[in-house]
Amino acid sequence: MDDQREARRIKNRVVTYYKVVEKNEIDRVKNEIYHTVEPDDSFTFFTSLKRLDSSFGDLNKAFVVMMKQMDAKLNYVIDILRNGGNDSGLSGFVKAFTCDISQVGLSIETNNNLEIGSYIYLKMFLPIALHHPIKILGKVVRADESDGLWCIGIDIEDVTVENRELIIHYMIYVERKMAKDKANRDVY
Repeated sequence: MDDQREARRIKNRVVTYYKVVEKNEIDRVKNEIYHTVEPDDSFTFFTSLKRLDSSFGDLNKAFVVMMKQMDAKLNYVIDILRNGGNDSGLSGFVKAFTCDISQVGLSIETNNNLEIGSYIYLKMFLPIALHHPIKILGKVVRADESDGLWCIGIDIEDVTVENRELIIHYMIYVERKMAKDKANRDVY
């Protein structure tokens, strides 16, 4: 078993969109993963308060972070409403669900067989950040078929540090919730 498969994984179903990427498109996808631009006409709660983070204490910083998250969610909803209920960033992507997740890879369940060695552009929506797709460039490392569905194993090739941290945070959240649920069942 290689190092990637030995990483801690959690079984969890998360909505993920994917598309196969040709080798000549890899640089464009990496650029999209690492570069984000806010639209000029979006609702921006903190336009005039850009330096607020550094001038206040921890409690106020937590409030600022919470407000920025609300701002991002509002921008996401506004974008969807402007596009007739569709997320314009998902055009050409196929919907799938994860089977398991780790900080170094994941597997998805799909109706399509994907060729081992092919590159995949993924946009994963974690329940703790539904307005923010985790953008990942991955490489297919295995494909197993069962009952007409394919389980596609993908190693993460490129993801931002912040998004990898969000994946790890989500894994901890899920494991903590499972432990609490088990403890509650054992008590009653």
